[in-house]
Amino acid sequence: MRKPLKIALSAAAAAGLLALPGTLAPSASAASTASTAKSAASAASSRSTSTAASSATLLALTLNSGYCEPLARRFLCDVSYSGGVAPIAIRWYLNGTNVPAFNDRTFVSIGCQPTFAYDILAVVSDATGASVQYHTTPICRSGNP
Repeated sequence: MRKPLKIALSAAAAAGLLALPGTLAPSASAASTASTAKSAASAASSRSTSTAASSATLLALTLNSGYCEPLARRFLCDVSYSGGVAPIAIRWYLNGTNVPAFNDRTFVSIGCQPTFAYDILAVVSDATGASVQYHTTPICRSGNP
């Protein structure tokens, strides 16, 4: 009884670039195999370029939404993003000053003094240095929520 052999195929063979012997006519075998390999390599190259481009598109950091709800003496703010290369960092700035307690949070609650305007900025950045930001300047409300 024969034992099955495990044979490692090269990437070209795995991709179907090599033809089995005897599948082509003997006279056309050499020219056709070279032509097939060349066109298959070209197609594989365009597929890898296309895949790289679509991967880059999937990894692009995008701000989906940002909003600050003005309540009585408080703002409820959130940001939503997609894509990016980990780790993702979120920094919140209130009137130009970073608030470390809000770092890396998508939702924050900011206390405020009624009738004053506030400058609120959220910066989302990824490992590649790409960043997107949400910026608003709401006025604090008084009274009940």
